[in-house]
Amino acid sequence: MITSIRLINWRSHKDTTLEFGKGTNLLVGIMGAGKSAVLDGISFALFGTFPALERRRLKLENIIRHNEDSATVILDMKWNGNIYRVERKIKKAKTRASSSSEIFRDGSLIDSGPTAVTSYVEQLLGVDYDLFTRAIYSEQNNIDYFLTLDPRRRKEEIDRLLGLDRFGNARANIISVINRIESNRKLLQEKYDLKLVVEIREKLGKYEKDILGLKSRLEKVVAEYQEESKKVKESEMEYWSLRKKKEKYENLIRELTRTKGMIESITGDIDPNVTGELYNKTKDEMEQLGRKLAELEKKSQALETEKSRLSKGMGSLDAQLKDEEDKKQRIEKLGNALKTLLAKKTADEYQKELKLLEEESLKLNSERKALESEMTEVKEFLGKIKPGMANCPLCGTRLDEKGIGHVKNEKNALIEKNRGRIKNIDSKLPETKDKIDSLKTRLKKIEFAIEKRDGYEKELKAPGELENEKKKIGAEISGIEKETSINGKELVEKRGSSEKMAIMVEKYGRTMEKKRSLALLLEKEKGFEEEKGKIKYDEKDYEKVRETLERVKLKKQKKESEKDATEKQLRMTQEMADELEKRMKEIKENEETVTRLSKLSEELKIYRNALLDTQVTLRKNLIEAINAAMNEIWEIFYPYRNYSAVRLEVTEKDYIFQVHERGEWKSLETVASGGERACAALTLRVALATVLTPNLSWLILDEPTHNLDRETITLLSETLQLKVPQVVRQTFVITHEEGLIGADFATSYRLKRTKEADGPTEIENI
Repeated sequence: MITSIRLINWRSHKDTTLEFGKGTNLLVGIMGAGKSAVLDGISFALFGTFPALERRRLKLENIIRHNEDSATVILDMKWNGNIYRVERKIKKAKTRASSSSEIFRDGSLIDSGPTAVTSYVEQLLGVDYDLFTRAIYSEQNNIDYFLTLDPRRRKEEIDRLLGLDRFGNARANIISVINRIESNRKLLQEKYDLKLVVEIREKLGKYEKDILGLKSRLEKVVAEYQEESKKVKESEMEYWSLRKKKEKYENLIRELTRTKGMIESITGDIDPNVTGELYNKTKDEMEQLGRKLAELEKKSQALETEKSRLSKGMGSLDAQLKDEEDKKQRIEKLGNALKTLLAKKTADEYQKELKLLEEESLKLNSERKALESEMTEVKEFLGKIKPGMANCPLCGTRLDEKGIGHVKNEKNALIEKNRGRIKNIDSKLPETKDKIDSLKTRLKKIEFAIEKRDGYEKELKAPGELENEKKKIGAEISGIEKETSINGKELVEKRGSSEKMAIMVEKYGRTMEKKRSLALLLEKEKGFEEEKGKIKYDEKDYEKVRETLERVKLKKQKKESEKDATEKQLRMTQEMADELEKRMKEIKENEETVTRLSKLSEELKIYRNALLDTQVTLRKNLIEAINAAMNEIWEIFYPYRNYSAVRLEVTEKDYIFQVHERGEWKSLETVASGGERACAALTLRVALATVLTPNLSWLILDEPTHNLDRETITLLSETLQLKVPQVVRQTFVITHEEGLIGADFATSYRLKRTKEADGPTEIENI
């Protein structure tokens, strides 16, 4: 028995706990209040899924309440004397939601993980999810659902509930498989041709005989080819030995000819008068002349450097003289500017005038502030004088109305006087400020002109000092130019001599180098002659060996071509034989496959017939069991005796509901009222649950009042409260129908929710 369920952030439930009892448990509420979510929670807790989730109308993340990260279902139940608790949690992840599960027995954890917990629950209850949804938890929303269906649909639906539809599906699948097998078998049979098999075997025999002949021929050709290859190798060794001698001999002849030519060329170019002594003497004289030339060039460079330094000094003096002239002109301009600025006055006189103006400005500002302060005090005093005052607030003198008026007039006159004086001061202040600013500007210009003029006068040098220094440097430059001219003449002379001597040294050097080269060439010529005498080479022997090599190579090529042609012919013949072997193998395999498919087809036909017999037998046994259960339940549920029994009659195309009245069976649909139909439908639902899940004794009804009138709803309510608990241990009913509420339900809850504000489900125990 399920004792309670807790839903945390599950669909519309924020945190809901419902306790259930033995008998019928009722959940009432309007559409969207969260009733079905409770039944979904029970299914999910037990099996990790529920119909909407199983059919993918919902995803795991859709189950979690809006703006929450996880949802939890906790279900408690009593079973075989133990208390079990199942906890399943759904948690949001980045890509999709994940779930975790745990099951406890008497407070101790016994297993975890969604699959493991589901498996444990199925073994514990003896019911899997498929059977649970077929026999116990049906989503149909009217109690007489099966009575309203057309015969074909009713047959399909009841077969599905009984699990018999699987036999029909299996039969249909087997028939499809048999048809495919028969089609394949016929296709393979058409490919088998006895005449073709005989023809292929004859061709195979011919190819096998040809292959033997080609292999024998190839063996002989390979032996001949190998013999010719051996001869080629021997001829090549002899040929290459002579070829190396030939190349070495010809190289020596070429080198000897080239060396003799070089000796003749060098001998004609050598001057016999040039000796090593003459070459060394000329070389020493050239080196001495080079040292003298270097000294002259160094002196010339020093003179140029000194002249450059003096020229820079002369340029600096010219610049200083120009700068002195500029300073004199600036002093003169500053003097003229000062005369204009002073305007026949001195700077001290302007300073005294500025001081007097600043004192006058300060005096006017002080007077203005004093007048404003006095006006403020008078205004404060006037503010304190009120009509009817006895004493003066300032001096304490007694006052009457006339005195108060006199005081006010006197003070107001003083304020007006001060305002006039302030206005006069305000008219003088701007003019005074302009005069002060003008004097300050003039004094700054005067001070700047005096400072610049005095600075330039201090920088002026004594007249004639720079001119004397300029004359001195000019004399030094003239002396250096004279010495540079003398040194330059000697330098030109020495350079000419040096160039002539360098040409002679180079010429003598080339001659000495040629003499050394000639000695080396003569030595080399002697060596080549000696080496040539050691080589024993005959051109006729070489030509004879070369011709022999070409002849044996040609024989080898012929044998190689013959070998390649034989190998190719053998390979092609073998490939054709292999292809025929492959075709014979395929024919044999096809023949075996046809035999196997025929056998399999016969076996599947037997299995198809067995399925049909099993389905018929099982349907008969189940219907007998359901009818027996229905008649036991009918006596409890149906309050009258006009219909003594009820049953399901099976035909080829339908399940017919029948009632027994006065000795004959009649169709329920033709004689029963709405209440009787509802009672019969409920009897069928309870019988199905009892037969299919005998150990569980649970029933879940989802909106059973659909299309029922008031009288039938009242009858159904009494049956659910008082009679169903006699047959079913625990029943759960959800409905929007308030008329179903009664006092004898095991538990009754009303579920409410403000959907417009997306509020949570609220629970009321009724």
